[in-house]
Amino acid sequence: MAEAVLTPSHLSVFAFAKGCGFVDTPAPDMLAMTVEDLRTVQGTALIIGGLAVGHYGHERATKDVDILYADADGRILERLKGYFRIVVKAKNGWHHLEHRKTHVRLELIPEGGLTTYGFIPGPKLVGGENGFISLFGLVWLKLVSGRLQDMADLAQLAKIKPAEMAALRTRLPPDLVERFDALLAQARRELENDPGRLPDSLAKGSGESTAEEAPARYGKRKRRATRKPRAVKAR
Repeated sequence: MAEAVLTPSHLSVFAFAKGCGFVDTPAPDMLAMTVEDLRTVQGTALIIGGLAVGHYGHERATKDVDILYADADGRILERLKGYFRIVVKAKNGWHHLEHRKTHVRLELIPEGGLTTYGFIPGPKLVGGENGFISLFGLVWLKLVSGRLQDMADLAQLAKIKPAEMAALRTRLPPDLVERFDALLAQARRELENDPGRLPDSLAKGSGESTAEEAPARYGKRKRRATRKPRAVKAR
């Protein structure tokens, strides 16, 4: 498996968050060190969560690193202990670790774990690339989780990769398709009504997909007629 790498543009999001005073957000150099150490020992486990969302184009900050591991991977804690210390070792497999040097939190998510809308698929089923979960797997995971943040992440990805996201529909479990369709429809509506985007007819040939909104879009405001002050007659 190829190694997971965070792009400079994604790391800049964490630098911005730290600059804004977000205490719980890892500094970019600490996060990069954590991921570098993780990728040497993660084995078949896949990076999921906010970092995976950033990997597919919606770059946002996150407080920790999440990885999905196979139910049969009984030695994952042993592999990780050289770089991470165990904070919580849960019987259900949802372990919480912390990087020994950077103190960045690492969350281990087990295959088969039960969430709001279903069970978590395993790494072998969903596949991955460069140490990250596949886009298909990321969509599946976020749909079964169903939190507001998960839906927001998927909506942003649907705007960035509309065709690629729509193509995943037939691969998803049937019980997730209805909510996925509703999410794609909402993303389309938001794009169509985004005042910062040019109409397709104007955008073609310009090389730009977004621009300053056209003043005529909302019409011009009428100026209020100003009354001339009445002349005061001398008595």
